[in-house]
Amino acid sequence: MTFMDKVKKASRSLVDTGAKTMLKADVQFLEREIKQRKQKFGVEVYDSMLLLEVDNEMPMEEKELRIRQSFDRARKDIAVIQAKIECKKEEIAVLEAEMAAAASKGAKPSYSNIPPSSGNVVMSDHPGEMEYGFGGLPTRSNK
Repeated sequence: MTFMDKVKKASRSLVDTGAKTMLKADVQFLEREIKQRKQKFGVEVYDSMLLLEVDNEMPMEEKELRIRQSFDRARKDIAVIQAKIECKKEEIAVLEAEMAAAASKGAKPSYSNIPPSSGNVVMSDHPGEMEYGFGGLPTRSNK
């Protein structure tokens, strides 16, 4: 293995580890969202029950229906967040499997989900400050 191959392997490992860390942070953020939604549900139900306790004219079935609707909304919101968490966990598992395969074989993992380059060139200087050199390609000026 050449020096450049070792550098490429180390940099790929660093990028993969960073991506895995970011996915884990996303999972923690989503889990916090679930906790916040459950807390919001508790406040909603408490407020609803407080108002419904005062309203003696409303039938018991309608009171139960209002609480049930609040629960169903919370359950739906939480299910959406849990689905996002499962997706993130699957991405982590795939990334770990690719990293393990690359480490055991010394081969590069497949990154088929990375889109091809658009061919756009990003320049850090303003085009008016660039000098055009060989073949009309921009070069940095030595001003």
